[in-house]
Amino acid sequence: MFVTVVAVLCRLGASATGGCVEEIVTDSNMTPEMSMMQCAVGAQAPLAKWMGEHPIYHANWRLERYKCVPGHYEIKGHA
Repeated sequence: MFVTVVAVLCRLGASATGGCVEEIVTDSNMTPEMSMMQCAVGAQAPLAKWMGEHPIYHANWRLERYKCVPGHYEIKGHA
């Protein structure tokens, strides 16, 4: 099954509305062995690593939540 990992990231100190965005972090095309269960249980550490290495989201952003979505996912803009 194709799985997409979607992170909801919010600016630190931003108001509740308009300060969050969705980003597709990875999907099972990049990591073919990933299943929904592996995503749900083991995505936190890779997400933290991704955030630490990202040129935009490494500072002044927090991971609000993430979701594992079956199939392709279209970013909706502000979360």
